[in-house]
Amino acid sequence: MKANIFLSCISVLLALLLAYWTFSIAKGQENDIVCGVCSGVCFVATLLPMLAIRYDSGRQTTNLRVLSMLFFVVFLISHFCFASLGIRMPYYVIVNGLVLLIFIAFLYTISKNNET
Repeated sequence: MKANIFLSCISVLLALLLAYWTFSIAKGQENDIVCGVCSGVCFVATLLPMLAIRYDSGRQTTNLRVLSMLFFVVFLISHFCFASLGIRMPYYVIVNGLVLLIFIAFLYTISKNNET
């Protein structure tokens, strides 16, 4: 596994910009700061494997990038829907926490299965 430092910085900055955009959409609502921080974490978690990390196997890299892209789109839709329609904290935490844990589990499974 190799990480490109330049693309990692670009990924983190892009995730922070998207998190600020989500925060600005939810601005004035009760939990707008939590929405911005959680969306930043979710965007960083998906953008880093999608753009900056490269594995030894080309198949493994492709699988992880496609998986990261799919979950990135899911997080985009989820966060912008919650930000624009109103943030209900229990639903927000449960939905995005489950999706993030499922993504991390798939990411771990794909990266470990192809090492052997």
